[in-house]
Amino acid sequence: MLIMRIVDEYTCSLHRQGHIGFIASCRGHEAAQVGSAVCIEVGKDFTLPYYRDLGVILTIGMTPYEIFRAAIQSHRKQTHSGGMPGPAQEAQPGHQWRYRKHNMVAGAAPVATQILHAAGIAFASKLRKASVVTIAYCGDDAITEPDFLEGITFSAQHSLPAIYICERAISYSHEYTQPDTSPLQSMGLPTDIDYYCIDGSDVIAVHSAMRAAMQHTRAGLGPVILEIQVCRDSENEPVTSTQSSQHDPLLHCQSYLEEHEIWDEAWAIQLRERIIREVEQAMQDALRDG
Repeated sequence: MLIMRIVDEYTCSLHRQGHIGFIASCRGHEAAQVGSAVCIEVGKDFTLPYYRDLGVILTIGMTPYEIFRAAIQSHRKQTHSGGMPGPAQEAQPGHQWRYRKHNMVAGAAPVATQILHAAGIAFASKLRKASVVTIAYCGDDAITEPDFLEGITFSAQHSLPAIYICERAISYSHEYTQPDTSPLQSMGLPTDIDYYCIDGSDVIAVHSAMRAAMQHTRAGLGPVILEIQVCRDSENEPVTSTQSSQHDPLLHCQSYLEEHEIWDEAWAIQLRERIIREVEQAMQDALRDG
């Protein structure tokens, strides 16, 4: 989660410097993405991330260097094409994550189309009788699209080995600590699909829910929807200034480790310094090679 936070910060810095174009910060998504992605069997299961899923692709195995270089190359290709971008360029956001050797499928530009793709992959896996789970991630904007409901309905009807993870941004106030009502709960989900809502600031809760969903789905018991509620923060407004520590995934994890007396402040400082050096080097190498 710390690597994800630091890579996100450096990506924002590259954007401000004009080295990359499209950017979608994932601050606040650390527990949701890392806690769920560690349950994926890399190279066996299929993963369909969406454009904010930096933590998913890092957990699966993509390196900071590969992430920086892909973003820089994408921006330079568009910039060097000259003049106004054409329709094909406008349809290609910078973060169309792809990592074929680890069964990570690149998403299309239209929102929620990865849900249909995931249903198709899961259907093929079932026909082949393969013990493979397909995991599709999406943001809260996807659930309003017809593709979302059609994909999960098809999965439910055919009892497909698929997990759909919706990272839904919610708002917290200082006085009121409960998240707002989920639109997923009132949209009429298929009866043959399991649905769970999880606190996206708690990496332990996310991991437990995802592990149970993977076991359920891999056993042939049908698809699962996990709504992971995250308190997203902007790059220019640190999480700690707008919300209590329990809503920042990194501080929430630190509190957990402190409660269990396994937090070491000196270790944490050394770890952060080492990761910053490694990410800084990866960025410089990507700028050189991009």
